[in-house]
Order: sequence, then structure tokens, then C-alpha cells
Amino acid sequence: MRTRIGKLLIQWVAAFVVLMLLLLLPRDMEIESGPSGEFVAAHYQYSFSAHVESVKGFLAPILNGEGLGNDRYNRPFFGHAWEMMQRSLWLIIPAFFISILAGVAKGVFDFRTRHGKRKVVGLQTTWLGLSVPDLVFIVFIQMTLMYLNMKGIITGLSLYSAGNPEAVVMNVIYLSVFPMFYLANVTFQALSDENGAEYIRTARAKGVSSYKLLYIHMLRNGLAKIFVHTNTVVLYLLSNLFVIEYLTQYKGAAYYFKEYVTVSTRIVDGQSLNLNEGAIAAFTFFFTVLILLAGLISQVARAYLLPHERGGEG
Repeated sequence: MRTRIGKLLIQWVAAFVVLMLLLLLPRDMEIESGPSGEFVAAHYQYSFSAHVESVKGFLAPILNGEGLGNDRYNRPFFGHAWEMMQRSLWLIIPAFFISILAGVAKGVFDFRTRHGKRKVVGLQTTWLGLSVPDLVFIVFIQMTLMYLNMKGIITGLSLYSAGNPEAVVMNVIYLSVFPMFYLANVTFQALSDENGAEYIRTARAKGVSSYKLLYIHMLRNGLAKIFVHTNTVVLYLLSNLFVIEYLTQYKGAAYYFKEYVTVSTRIVDGQSLNLNEGAIAAFTFFFTVLILLAGLISQVARAYLLPHERGGEG
């Protein structure tokens, strides 16, 4: 296991370095104007020496102890990014565990009801959840709550901004929808694979109860396959986080990251893109750390559930 964790850390460092190198690409460009001074085209040509100077310019204040710089309110970018990330973690962490627990439970239910009439509320709802964009579920839930509020059935709800507990709860639900269906499908497939294993047929022949087979043997062995998808769940959570925070005006890390990246699309003085490397680097660091932690959780879970892997890797 230690070897795998070491490789994971090396991969994370390499990926982060590559992202920073892409962030620090030189952005100077030549603007072509028409006879009346109107914009015609922008021409860009990569320069290795300019790229090196860009990297040096980025690292110099960090090595001098000045950090990544400050925003217009004189807040350090790194500190502000961490503060906003903590706000987003109020959504990500609960959604992560809800997705896993509810997804595994839904997958077990789908497996147990794969035959018969209850399949309609089992497998078919999972397939529906995977087929329909989660944005549809979000809009449907919001419209339902608004309708109930208009009818006076539910009052006092505030579904927007980051300062309301109900907004946090609803955003956690929004985040959990698609990962839950995804893990339900993964769990169902894992249990289906285990169901055809030789040890299951042998246990059935010996009269072992179906309850014990499912929850003690099949699910335990299938969890190793399920936890392999931890990284994918976190990636789904992070990608949906940008949509949900923007849609509900929940001003967390994804919201501000989007704001900084949006500013980078503007051309200032016809020279280069106005990109704030310090802010984007700070938010990128925290987002990639979350992905790293998901990978570590996956490796530890596999080692715990599959002891032979732990022993084989030292």
C-alpha cells in the first residue's frame, strides 16, 4: 500500500506542476488592426524563453516570502482561497458521504429487486438518474419548493446565498444526486459479478442464507471494486460544484475560481490576457488536494478490504 500511496503522491506533484506550467504560459500577443484602428485578429507565438521568465516571475515573490499576492481588498490569495474552500467543504464532505452511503444502499436495493415489479423503483430509476442531466433534477426540486412556498405549504425557505442553513442542505442534495446514481450502478454491477462467483454457488449449496451471502460476503468483496471509483465521485462533485455554486449564488471556492478565470478572457490594452496567476494557483492547489485525498481514501479502503493487497505492497 505504501508503494501505491507514494506513486499517487508523485503523480499529484507531477500533475500540479504541469497545471502550473500551463497557467504560466506567456500570454503576450500581437494585435492586428484595420485601417480605422478596429480589431482584426490576435496572433500568438509561443516563446520558451518568455515561458521561463514567466515561471521565474511567479516563483520570485513566493521564494521571498511574499506569497501568491493579494486581491483588490488586500486579502492574500492563498488565505482567501482557503476560506472559500472551507465554505465549499460544507457541501463537498456531506455530499461525498451521502453519495457513497446512499449509492451503495440504492445499489443493494437494485440488486435485491432486479426481478419482479419492484424493479421499476429499483434499476429503472437508477438508469433514469444516469440518463437525465442532474441539472434537470436541480431545477425540478427548486421549482417544486417554489410552488410549495407559493401555496403556503412550506414557507421561509431561502435557497440562495451561502449564509442560510437551508441553502447548504439543498446544495448538498443537489451535489449528491448524480454521484449517488453512479455508485448505485457500480454497486449493482459489483454484486452481479460476485453473484456468479464459485464461492457463492458453493455457499448456496451448503445452505447459507441469502441475507448472509449478500451482506457478509458479496457486499464486502464488492466494496473493493466500489471504492476504486472514489476519485470519479470526487470529480463529479467538483465539476457539479461549479454549476451549483453559480446557479444558487453560493459564493464558495468554485464560484470565486470561476470569477477569476472569467476575468482572464479579457484583453487589456491590446497586449495580453489579464490573468491572475496567484489566485488561480491557490484555488487549483486546493481542488487538486481534494482529488489527491480521494485517491488516498481509495487506496486505504482497498488495503483494508483486501488484506492481500496490503501485504503484497508492503
